[in-house]
Amino acid sequence: MTSSPQPPDDLKSLTALAKSFSDRGMFEEAIDLFQLALRFDPENLGLKLNLAQVRHQQRKEQGHKRGSEDAVREQIRRNAIDAAHFLGLARLYDERGKPVLAAECLAIARHKDLANPWVHRLRGKLLLQENAYEEAREELRTAQRYNPFDRQIAELLSRAEVGLGAQREALEATIDAFLLLPDGDPRSSQRLGQQMKQLRSALGIEGEAFQRLFGERRDKLQMAFERLDMQRDVLLAEMAGSEGETPQKKDAQNGRIELAARLRDFSLWRRLDDEQIFQLTQAAHVERHRAQSKIFELGSTGADIFVLEEGKVTVRRPTSYGSYELGTLEGGAVFGEVNFISRSERSADVIALEDCSFVRFDATDLEVLIQEQPEIGVQIYLSFWQGLAQKLRGANEQLRTFFADEQMPEDLLAMRQENQGIAGQIEVKSEVTLKLLREQGISGAELTTLANFSQVKRFPAGSFIFHEGDEGAEMYVVLEGQVMISKFIPGGGEEALAILRRGDFFGEMALIDGEPRSADAKAFQGDVSLVAFNDESLKEVLAMDPRSALDFMTLLCRLICKRLREIDEKVIGWRIMSGARPVDDLAHPEVRGNTPMSDLRTA
Repeated sequence: MTSSPQPPDDLKSLTALAKSFSDRGMFEEAIDLFQLALRFDPENLGLKLNLAQVRHQQRKEQGHKRGSEDAVREQIRRNAIDAAHFLGLARLYDERGKPVLAAECLAIARHKDLANPWVHRLRGKLLLQENAYEEAREELRTAQRYNPFDRQIAELLSRAEVGLGAQREALEATIDAFLLLPDGDPRSSQRLGQQMKQLRSALGIEGEAFQRLFGERRDKLQMAFERLDMQRDVLLAEMAGSEGETPQKKDAQNGRIELAARLRDFSLWRRLDDEQIFQLTQAAHVERHRAQSKIFELGSTGADIFVLEEGKVTVRRPTSYGSYELGTLEGGAVFGEVNFISRSERSADVIALEDCSFVRFDATDLEVLIQEQPEIGVQIYLSFWQGLAQKLRGANEQLRTFFADEQMPEDLLAMRQENQGIAGQIEVKSEVTLKLLREQGISGAELTTLANFSQVKRFPAGSFIFHEGDEGAEMYVVLEGQVMISKFIPGGGEEALAILRRGDFFGEMALIDGEPRSADAKAFQGDVSLVAFNDESLKEVLAMDPRSALDFMTLLCRLICKRLREIDEKVIGWRIMSGARPVDDLAHPEVRGNTPMSDLRTA
């Protein structure tokens, strides 16, 4: 007897989630998920057995099979709750500028028998005005059960819990309200952030404990989103009288599952769960290129991202002195992400050294996915951030290869030791820090979080903020003065890599990978004031609203892309000055334009 093949990762994820619902007695939700899983694999015997088992557990829990009258009554109740959820989701989509999704959810809400949460919300609000906190809480909890996507219900519920002295429940409700904030409402973001801070302080919940609580509330809300999203397509098809998926749709779905399995092998996406990987396939397709063909060239404006499955490519920079190689990439490497992040011209040629297989991510499709699913975008940009840090460290180290290996001169070493900076912490009004961060495009929830978790430090002129090789625990933003980032080049002396001014970030790489500092940083031409953030600050930002965290990560990635381009320019300059021999493109007449062997589009 042959064993059945293992289900794809996304089916495993659905099955695991369905089992967790069943274990908690949420049989209807478990049945919905198993039915969804069977749409992917209708012949899967294991899924059919699981579905039958859950239905049996449901009947056993109830003690007897419902009569037809009870079944109809229960279905009406569930329809009413589902309709309220879809109406709430429609309002949220409308606030976030997604009219198509809002219209779909409204159509489903009309199709169902609506249980109206607004009556309970208004009743709860009136009771609060009379200080009848216990009765108000019951009304508002009922309203929230009917519509978990209403921020005003969550805020009113928080007030009721505070009135009853239930500070933890008040904190949970405040977190819910914060998560449901629409974009572009910094005043409410700051107000709710302050409320959370006060409640946390009263409860003594800080650091990791608060992050866990915040994550639990976010996951609960996300589960409500996902349950309705999973039902949306099915219900729309039922309302339209659809008999099921066409063979073409089924084949496309299977193709996406196969592509998702390939994407799971790339370390770049290790931060994404199986469901997020599956959604990523809507932006991906597979293609091959012959040896010596150009993937893209210097000056082109494309923003697609490439992940190399098989083969090797070289990254070359054409100059008036010839072409110079910046590096060779092998399987698993990602390239093209710098242009996706910065949206400027390509800064080099990328040429296949041998026949290669790629997964190519369409920039437009990927951007749509990131904007619609910011929690996926945060994980993608975190992966970009870590990969870019490694590339920047590698580019810094290339500067060492141009000269004979020499020790740092004793007089320079002594000067560095004499000028070791001793930071003085100074008091700066929070409005000053907030203004600085707003200048860099930071707003909303992460603005308040960074301001609350920052310190302002002052370094005297000529002193070092940190040395190459130091352990790093902070990142900085220049508030006043200038900072020089430099590196000692054996045989070449101190090489200035960048002069940073007000608003420039630096030192963030140590927070990415925990590696020692890759360059020196010192106060340049006068005293320097810096706003310092530590690892705790970063964790707090990432634990907040996904859209705010995405904006912050996008900013950091753009900054590191800018620095990487600048270092690559210096590498090329040093190669030319050191007399390095250029790659002679004329010796390779077979190098030609972008000519893929095939375009195996699967998504």
